[in-house]
Amino acid sequence: MLTMILLGLVGLSWVAIGVAMLTAPGWWHERMGGVMATPPSRFLLTQGMILGGLVLMLGTSAQQGFWLWGTLGVLLVATALVLLGAPESLRERLIGCWKKSPMWTLRLGGVLLMALATLLAIDTLRGGP
Repeated sequence: MLTMILLGLVGLSWVAIGVAMLTAPGWWHERMGGVMATPPSRFLLTQGMILGGLVLMLGTSAQQGFWLWGTLGVLLVATALVLLGAPESLRERLIGCWKKSPMWTLRLGGVLLMALATLLAIDTLRGGP
């Protein structure tokens, strides 16, 4: 039951982020740029990413698509660790590259995130723990 609640929270956050990326990509772009610029907010963001990745890796072991959710969890944790441990110059280059990305990539990412959240909800309700 706790696993279903945690996976539901992960899916709900993905839906919220996906909706924000779809409806207001400019706002999302600005907001994430500001979050990544300040160390305390970047630290909180990466801690949330690590927690979500660990929930995906450990909580979906009994599900049918565990390989997909485990892979996404590993990618979340790896990305967060790179953002936490990378030298300032590399982090600034990555953030600069992200800031130059066109708005359609944000919208595509929002659609992908909402699709993944829907699949996670289906997989959790269908054959969850």
